[in-house]
Amino acid sequence: MDLSGHATLLVDLASLWHGLTRYPEAHDCARRTMELLAPAPPGPERDGPLADALVRMGDVERRQARYATAEAHLRRAFELVREEDHERGATVRLALGVLCKETGRYDQAESYYREALAGLERHGGDHSMRADALHNLAGLAHARRDPNGEAHARAAVEIRQRLFGPIHDHVAADLAVLGAVLADQGRHAEAEDALLRAMEIFRDRLGADHYEVAVCQVNLAYLDDLQGRSEEAGRRYRDALRIKRLTLDPRHPEIKRLVALVQARSG
Repeated sequence: MDLSGHATLLVDLASLWHGLTRYPEAHDCARRTMELLAPAPPGPERDGPLADALVRMGDVERRQARYATAEAHLRRAFELVREEDHERGATVRLALGVLCKETGRYDQAESYYREALAGLERHGGDHSMRADALHNLAGLAHARRDPNGEAHARAAVEIRQRLFGPIHDHVAADLAVLGAVLADQGRHAEAEDALLRAMEIFRDRLGADHYEVAVCQVNLAYLDDLQGRSEEAGRRYRDALRIKRLTLDPRHPEIKRLVALVQARSG
């Protein structure tokens, strides 16, 4: 296998491990890709796979709340992407947008998301990546408590169902963000239905202890609290904390928030 093919295979493995929340394995595959490509001369065969590895490495570092390191990897990836490589450019922009959202830079996140979406629409990019951009815009609206994310979430669900059918983990992710946006609007029954559907798909496809199951549990617990089901909310928060501890660093902000919620209830 040539250098580029070997590197692409390693990046694919890193993406697989990342999707399974096996972050040490994903990090190792991305690192090996970077080491493999380091001696190669600059050019498309090196720069594209290297950018892919840096994006995956950045995603892993972000998941562990090592934000400065994650940003350094992603910005290096951005510099490597050639102007005509529209889909890879969109991938890097989406990853940077997620990092900016998680670190409270909402305006920058929106700019990256919209740049990625515009590029994909202008150049006929991958439909699933368009759904990624719409999903991220919906998630950003939820973070801002902006109810206008519903249209983006529903568009993502529609695209993904058309591509993959109704029972797919990408569809579940879009349903989860739709549920969060609907909860912001006070449409509790619709939100709960979307979140329960998402969680069922995640459990069936990825397992009961997957990170995305915990995300659904947190949002469902929020709805339980709003509707006076405090005991059920507490159970969901505890389960979410148990799951997130399986994959996230104990110092991660998500862990700290859940610990505080659980302790406040027990106290």
